[in-house]
Amino acid sequence: MVLLFEAKKANPNGDPDAENMPRIQPNTLKGLVTDVCLKRKIRNFFSIYKTNGDLKDSLEDGYDIFIKENAILQQLMEAKPIEDLAKAIFVEKYSQKIESWDAKKTKKAKGKKEDAKTDDNTEKQEEINPAEEKKQESYRDALCKTYFDLRAFGGVISTEGPLKGSFYGQVRGPIQFSFAESLDKVLQLDSTITRCCSTSKKEVEQSKKQSEGDEKTGGNRTMGRKYNIDYGLYRAHIYFSPAFAAKTRFTYFDLDNFLFAMTHMFTDDPSSNRSGMRVVGLVDFQHSRPLGNEHAHKLFDMVKVEKKDKDKEFPDSINDYWGNALKSNINDEIMANQIIWDIPLKEDKAKNV
Repeated sequence: MVLLFEAKKANPNGDPDAENMPRIQPNTLKGLVTDVCLKRKIRNFFSIYKTNGDLKDSLEDGYDIFIKENAILQQLMEAKPIEDLAKAIFVEKYSQKIESWDAKKTKKAKGKKEDAKTDDNTEKQEEINPAEEKKQESYRDALCKTYFDLRAFGGVISTEGPLKGSFYGQVRGPIQFSFAESLDKVLQLDSTITRCCSTSKKEVEQSKKQSEGDEKTGGNRTMGRKYNIDYGLYRAHIYFSPAFAAKTRFTYFDLDNFLFAMTHMFTDDPSSNRSGMRVVGLVDFQHSRPLGNEHAHKLFDMVKVEKKDKDKEFPDSINDYWGNALKSNINDEIMANQIIWDIPLKEDKAKNV
């Protein structure tokens, strides 16, 4: 997939190592937005809305969010509903007896190094009971079934909890984002702001002491700064792996909902510093076989967006660009689904390419 979005008088992704200034590529001065920032927009969408677009007033099966603010991951993994679901999967999917749920690791008999077939100096070796391995798989499946972001993006859930140290706690999700980079240089802006109130009496007293003898300093004003860019058109690439989708049970229904969330990823994201952001292009390439019918980079190259005036160093709106419109069918095996396209078309190239 190709994602294009614009940021106008906004800070699309502040850099905590640079006082929250907009991220830029130092050698080109192009703007950057991290992959985790983009994934956060999708997580936030499903934290607020149901898959049909209604406000979420209760949990929707399969669309809870695992990585969320103030969450304690171990508590989420050890929650009773997750354990009950894992037990059901353990019995129904993996055909295990519920009595085997609490099976422990079995130990091999002690032996000397010369009797062992490996070069390991350890006298005792442990191997996982088959039922224990199925238990770990069941927990992974239960977590993926409950949390959309785990099912879509993957995650490390082998730190604390029922999958601590387990191979099955390394979940690779089918959807991965690249960093988004602006097509051209971005102009960073720096604004000073003031606050005319105080947070506590202590701050009032400190302000009075600092203003003594200075008639120009008064009240409880404190200073702050805001950073943004004047304008930037950003582009990111999104990769989808059917092989990993099969492992996390990510379905076509999930994919449709993911694309729906992409079209609204900035709807409830505005703040004083992010009010000028919107998706202006979203193209989804669909193949006829899981391995793909063409290399991703060749398909990405088909989505062309260029600056109209090559001599204009800092574009200031989407009207400074033109792009191409794709046919619905690239060939008999690949379809291009142009979900959003608000970028102007060049007059002599407005026809399908």
